Amino acid sequence: MQHPVRRSKIDRPDIYVQIAAYRDPELAHTLDSLFSEAARPDRLRVRVCWQHAEDEALPQHLVSAKAIEIDEVNFRESRGANWARRREQRSWRLEPYTMIIDSHLRFARYWDDHLVDMLEDRRSAGSPRPIITGYPPDFDPKTYPARRSRAPLKIYKEAYIDGMLLHFAGHRLALWQWLRSPIPALFLALGFLFADGRFNTDIPLDPHIYFFGDEITTGLRAFCHGYDFFHPHRVLAWHIYDRMTRRCHWEDHHDWSDVDRRSLSRVRRILGGRGHRDYPLGSLRRPCDYEEQIGLPLRLGRSI
Repeated sequence: MQHPVRRSKIDRPDIYVQIAAYRDPELAHTLDSLFSEAARPDRLRVRVCWQHAEDEALPQHLVSAKAIEIDEVNFRESRGANWARRREQRSWRLEPYTMIIDSHLRFARYWDDHLVDMLEDRRSAGSPRPIITGYPPDFDPKTYPARRSRAPLKIYKEAYIDGMLLHFAGHRLALWQWLRSPIPALFLALGFLFADGRFNTDIPLDPHIYFFGDEITTGLRAFCHGYDFFHPHRVLAWHIYDRMTRRCHWEDHHDWSDVDRRSLSRVRRILGGRGHRDYPLGSLRRPCDYEEQIGLPLRLGRSI
């Protein structure tokens, strides 16, 4: 679908959108929806870490769009989602807002205005560093736009893996129709995160964390840096959770289990309160403060 990308009179766009896409045929549809449903598409600068094979290509109207930067990577050289996300964080150009999303989404009408309004609403309510984040409800690309849920989700703890709080799930937000502002959240999601642009330097995403543990360690670090999490009280996007629609990194990289084992060791250390030089834990709050807030130990065997 062709979409006109209007350019703002302001030299610097307002929102820096970052997408890590691994061999995902939904990427083009995500980009089209991102622009076509925005209230102000001219405010967007989008950068995609496009990890793909030689025979996988994007439509020309996206490749040539001035507002879209394609960071092309041969899929064999990819080191995972957080490695790709960190690449894109480094290209922040001081935009006031930043957004980190997955490559298989569809967006609600005027999603950009709603996100800015929600973030500033929480700032005016007293949070100096708010984040709007969550798991968007599911959709089926075969039936979209029919059968889309209008109910926003709240993230809950799902399970401990190897004694660590690593698995989460989104459940329908009760009484959401009566809500007038975003609700406090306990956890953040890296597939849909909207924050001040400074998040890119405050919380550099850890490229050494492969898969499990990326959201809880990022959330812990953000919390310890003074960030507060909020879920949107209205649906702003929909997400494809069925991995059969795309190729997963571990299907192509046979050493993934070794990488994952090293990653989980790193996650265990971070959840135990140990930061790393380039990816600091933060000093405004303590890990035990986060455990008290969520009412759960980050690692089993630890008291809260």
